[in-house]
Amino acid sequence: MNRRTFLKITSMGSVAFAAGCSAKTEDNLFTMVQATEDMVTGRANWYASTCRECPAGCGVLAKNREGRVIKLEGNPLHPVNRGTLCIRGQAALQGVYHPDRLTLPQLKTKDGWESLPYYKAAELVAKQFRAAIDKGDGRVAMLTETVGRTQLDLFATVMQHAGAAAPVVFEPLAYEALKFAHTELCGAPILPSLHLDQADVLVGFGADFLETWLSPVEYARKFKAMHGYKKDDKGRFLQVSPFQSLTGANADRWIACRPGSEPAVIMGLIQIVMGDANGRRIDGKLLSALADLTGDHTPEAVAKISGVSPKDLTAIARQLIAARRPLVLGAGAASSGKAAVATELAALFLNLALDPALPLFDFASRHRVEIADRRAAVNDFFDNLQKNDVKLVLLNNINPVFTLPDGGRIAKILGERKRFVVAFDNFLNETTAQADLIIPVQMALETWDAYESNTASLATLQPAMGRINRAPAIGDLFLDLLPAEKRPAENYQALVTRTVLADEAKSTTAAWLKTVQQGGRFADTASAANTPQPNLKAAATLKRCLADLPAPYNTLTLLAPPSIRFFDGRGANRPWLIETPDPLTQIPWQTPVLIHPETMAAGGIKDGDRVTLKTEAGTIEAPAYGYAGLFPQAIVVPTGQGHTGFGRWASGQGVNPLALLAAATDPDAGAPAFATVLSSLEKRRQHDQLAITSGSRTALHRKIAPTVAMDEIGHRDAHGEPALTMDTFPLTPPTPEGYDPKRDIYPPHDHAGYRWAMIVDVDRCIGCSACVAACYAENNIGIVGEQRIIEGREMAWLQIQRYHDPADMARMTFLPMMCQHCDNAPCEAVCPVYAPHHSKEGLNNQIYNRCIGTRFCAQNCPYKVRRFNWFDWKWPEPLNMQLNPWVTVRSKGVMEKCSFCVQRIKRAHNAAKNEKRAIRDGEVVPACAQTCPTGALTFGSLMDPDSRVSRMIKDPRAYQVMGYLNTKPAVIYLKKVVQEV
Repeated sequence: MNRRTFLKITSMGSVAFAAGCSAKTEDNLFTMVQATEDMVTGRANWYASTCRECPAGCGVLAKNREGRVIKLEGNPLHPVNRGTLCIRGQAALQGVYHPDRLTLPQLKTKDGWESLPYYKAAELVAKQFRAAIDKGDGRVAMLTETVGRTQLDLFATVMQHAGAAAPVVFEPLAYEALKFAHTELCGAPILPSLHLDQADVLVGFGADFLETWLSPVEYARKFKAMHGYKKDDKGRFLQVSPFQSLTGANADRWIACRPGSEPAVIMGLIQIVMGDANGRRIDGKLLSALADLTGDHTPEAVAKISGVSPKDLTAIARQLIAARRPLVLGAGAASSGKAAVATELAALFLNLALDPALPLFDFASRHRVEIADRRAAVNDFFDNLQKNDVKLVLLNNINPVFTLPDGGRIAKILGERKRFVVAFDNFLNETTAQADLIIPVQMALETWDAYESNTASLATLQPAMGRINRAPAIGDLFLDLLPAEKRPAENYQALVTRTVLADEAKSTTAAWLKTVQQGGRFADTASAANTPQPNLKAAATLKRCLADLPAPYNTLTLLAPPSIRFFDGRGANRPWLIETPDPLTQIPWQTPVLIHPETMAAGGIKDGDRVTLKTEAGTIEAPAYGYAGLFPQAIVVPTGQGHTGFGRWASGQGVNPLALLAAATDPDAGAPAFATVLSSLEKRRQHDQLAITSGSRTALHRKIAPTVAMDEIGHRDAHGEPALTMDTFPLTPPTPEGYDPKRDIYPPHDHAGYRWAMIVDVDRCIGCSACVAACYAENNIGIVGEQRIIEGREMAWLQIQRYHDPADMARMTFLPMMCQHCDNAPCEAVCPVYAPHHSKEGLNNQIYNRCIGTRFCAQNCPYKVRRFNWFDWKWPEPLNMQLNPWVTVRSKGVMEKCSFCVQRIKRAHNAAKNEKRAIRDGEVVPACAQTCPTGALTFGSLMDPDSRVSRMIKDPRAYQVMGYLNTKPAVIYLKKVVQEV
């Protein structure tokens, strides 16, 4: 008898004994003998897949322990995100384990919802499908989110079999204006990738490429490759817009303009660029076309329209003219349809004037979201349901009742009893509530699929975890709707396999396994694509668009931009996203109305006062928040919250500004308007306490987030030699070199082998908060809720703190703040039970079993980064399955804080010990550093002279937050580099 057979027999005896002693005989017990071949108890397996939280399609690695995924990280092989992930990608795991996720199909009856087995739901759909076909052509209609080519082709095949039109692809952010501009100029509705990393001057007019625009993780990396400080060089970024989004907050200079006036500003820039004798030579035909457009756009005329002074306009033009590789980006989502169309067209013409070859446009790699249909086509879809007497409506993972301005009308249409509506969705929300049948389907981490993140790559999805319910793949459901002889494959996995291998030289098992293992098929080098010959007749279209533009509003204007946390609202039920404060306002849970301080003062409004916003379309009420990053007449309410039915964390939380917008679309591009004139803004008597996590908006000169001018880097401070004042206190690293007998009472610590430290390059931090969500995911941090935040009981180990420049409140610095792991830690000296412990490797450990909850350590911590557990945190099943087994779940009465992900350090120790070597530099990467799209965080040992942290600590920008307290923090910051443009 071999060992394996013996273990099988003995394990069977154990199972029988356990089952006999259990009162719950219906439970199933399994042993590791029955596990999959690649599963080892206590060891994680990684599976490559693709994030589907937005159309960008970043590559992910799913960390699996005993069949459940406990963490998502970026796939370093994927060309879009190269190993990093955004805040929404980190929170995708909460969608899989969400306690409100439907586990069975739901059939609407007169008495409410009735659960069905999956096979009965599939039979019901097939029955309704056949009945609709029998009524004639065009009796089936489908609306879907952006999906991969394999899935979309299958949908189209099924619809063709039904004699119906192809599925309409619905994305609330479909970039209609940008696609229309490319259609006019390049001949096709395309969305090419942009080489931001190769630009030296970037000028934007609202495109929020660091938040939601096209592919934010990709563009965040490229942006900091261009804009991050390196060797006395740094690219320049200017933004002109009515609202300073997070992207605008990262600009060297943000210039406010009147809502809707962006096209005029761009035309003014074109006129200055054309008139520059020493500037670029512009092709004669292009020059003639532009001259006909710009005659009336003098700097003075532009200033009158936009509020941008002639001096500022000239300064922007001067930067573009002097640049070697300039790039101009168009409008963001928070604009009206007509203004967005004109802005995008004008921006493309300005790029042509600067360089007709358009070298920073990658036409070979285009974003997948370009397949999304125009908003006008989506509106027509719902109108045609009634006109064409559609009998069966199929909805795939969309929520138009929430994301469309006329959601009430859409709900009424879907709720009519004369048609059968099937929603393939995992949650009960505003749209699925109107369906007749809801069928949960496998989510991205549970299914086989393929997705083209862009036209240059093919990403794969695979089941990365054990099944938590019996939901089928949507592809299999649609295959079953076709007659057996017309099915393109036996099952959806086989169809995906065939699609993936279609372009392979050899369609072998080895090729398939290699592709799935690396998460897709990615070209080593980008294929070249010819720049389309620009159609200068588009100048006539631009001229007409400019003529049709209404005069910029002189009244209060509502802007409804998408949220970096919730996107278009699809992430509003993820507690990590709700609990993480908005980077600009530092407010979680709530949806504030952002108002310029001058407007607030004129109306007698203070932070937290409830205000009512009215338009012709509707009314909302929410608390006010003063924000200087606005044109005075602009009012901003971010989208994403305000759900009436989306689970326990989203329902009734915040407001939905889309209810204030009109449903009409631009006649040229079919684009919606995310801006509208306010009928009134009224202050109410009610006052809400804002759940804000920040204290002062400025650092109050406490050397928390200092900046340095480019020409002052490395120069001696004006204060002279280092001294012991707040401004002159020297850098004191947490090593023997940081101690001085003239200054220090205690001797330095002895560290064995390693002294762990982190370098935070504030110049590279964009405030996106991906690190915050990663910290929640890695360290089992509890969610406290709105009321506890108001009480000051937030639990985040890592916060992105925002500080305004007192001289210019529109200029901000974002500072990641976590436990500083001080060498002279104030917390260690005051604990009566020695729960804060200084380890032999320099970590400020928190020994949970010792902690008795005195909170002396929190009172003595100058950085206020220690968190006290007032409650035993509950993770409703199956949300508890996301918990990291390598990290202790803390209980009531225990203090906790950042540990530098000590569990990862321990795993690196074990690996190094087994291989009889030291831990290599870069081998330990905490969760926050791993996910950062811009590489702002670096971790390593200061005892290794060749480590990155040892080299970076010598940077002349290096400083310690409130270093004058002489706590000798092991988190060393590099000052943000500011430059006047």
